[in-house]
Amino acid sequence: MSKQIAPADAAVAAFIADSDNVFTPAYDALPMAEQRRIYEEYWRRYHAPRPNGVTVETVMVPAPGGARRGVLYRPPQDAGVEAPLPVVIYFHGGGWILGSPESHDLPVARICAEAKVAVLNLDYRLAPENVFPDALMDCLAAVNWVASAGRQYGLDQDRLGVAGDSAGANLAAGLCHWIRDHGGPRIWHQTLIYPALTTKIAAGLSGGVSAESVSHYVRAYFGGQELAENSYAMPLSAKSFAGLPPAFIATAEMDPILPHGESYIERLRHAGIPCGYTCGLGLPHTYLRLVHLSPAAARELSVCCAAINAALALQQVRAA
Repeated sequence: MSKQIAPADAAVAAFIADSDNVFTPAYDALPMAEQRRIYEEYWRRYHAPRPNGVTVETVMVPAPGGARRGVLYRPPQDAGVEAPLPVVIYFHGGGWILGSPESHDLPVARICAEAKVAVLNLDYRLAPENVFPDALMDCLAAVNWVASAGRQYGLDQDRLGVAGDSAGANLAAGLCHWIRDHGGPRIWHQTLIYPALTTKIAAGLSGGVSAESVSHYVRAYFGGQELAENSYAMPLSAKSFAGLPPAFIATAEMDPILPHGESYIERLRHAGIPCGYTCGLGLPHTYLRLVHLSPAAARELSVCCAAINAALALQQVRAA
């Protein structure tokens, strides 16, 4: 990186050291099954109980390649929100090759509790076994499922948002472009947390993320296809940003892909799309792992939750 940035706190400093020790070029060269085994061990080190009162159930979402599992979170009954609940469909990070609803259970549960929304945490298909657009089509299937069957689960399909982190934020953004161009349920809001939106990566290493590791992930996701200028695969390459949902974007100061989010904000605002922004000072990529350990990480997630809550509030939707 071009300048030295101090970690926000001791928990962040320890996390960066741990992540950089795990996610090395040697890790990227391991068989995929071994990469996933190590990743499972890694995220469990940073797991913690859900907020009190958050409930979950497993649902099956019809999708082109076969039904996909989703974990549906509902906020505590004393949260002051009544059914049908506003709903956010969440797409987990992991470079399109790693992760699951379980690996991102903690931040999703906290979004549910703090934003006071239901959250569907989707187990989409992973690369390299499934390359673009398979994961994106699973995400589209989840949006269609909420729009068609959500009411029977107590969900308000007219107050629907999407969210994700890293590769999951890529999927959320790509999905918004796809629905704008091809039609589909209305998405009221998109929340993109340290999004990966182009193949261009700055040099540097932070929290286990480097130009080399991101290239490894992108190659697996593309599966040999030329997709750098495909707006559904790499949304920053889109020619037009008109007609997209309002957005809130969160970046991290120590993240090599910080410019992705900044450039996306500029493009959205230039197109007249309302877009909020926060940058986590002294935070690395994947700081959602630390929302129970780092006050700085917790603050950033809370800002995202406030944006989600405001965007999907009943009076906001009725006014529109």
